[in-house]
Amino acid sequence: MGVGSRRLLPVLVVLLVLTGCTPVSAPVVSPAPSFRCTPEAGGDEFDCSQHQYDEMVAKDALYAEAEAVYRKFLAEDTRIMRAGGVTEPTEVLLETTSGEFLEDVMGLYRDLAADGVRAKGGDPELRSFVRAPGRSKTGSEVSVTTCVDSSELEFFTNGKSEGAGLIALDENYFGRVAGALKLIGADGKLVKKC
Repeated sequence: MGVGSRRLLPVLVVLLVLTGCTPVSAPVVSPAPSFRCTPEAGGDEFDCSQHQYDEMVAKDALYAEAEAVYRKFLAEDTRIMRAGGVTEPTEVLLETTSGEFLEDVMGLYRDLAADGVRAKGGDPELRSFVRAPGRSKTGSEVSVTTCVDSSELEFFTNGKSEGAGLIALDENYFGRVAGALKLIGADGKLVKKC
């Protein structure tokens, strides 16, 4: 070991000892809570406040509730068409629909019953369920656009085929009735595909 190395050795030892004895007390910095929101109509996430985040979570829950109501109605609609209509609203119809919408579908179901028309075949398929923010009708709380393909159904009167079901693109409106979210209105048109 050279003379220069011998002089450096005590300095290194002192530095190592001091480093080992020095308490590390760096302050722990907690990151500010950050929230990420997605626009109601979909799109890219963005930084948002706690309030905006809470509103987004509430809207998401509302749309999820609307979809559950719609799917329950669609299953009952299919059941009623296969049964040949009804003359009075069923329990499920009263749970999922109200107002103008209930009146409209009951008109259809009464016609099926009066004419002896029954559906057979595959279940209608909900091909799309799309949020429609900002669209409102008759005091609705939320609106969605749906596309339902009923082309696998076939309608019969006294055993004679009347033709296949159709594909419908509908603007659906949901509102609270006695605390429950229900379908309260719809505007639609027939389309060739979803």
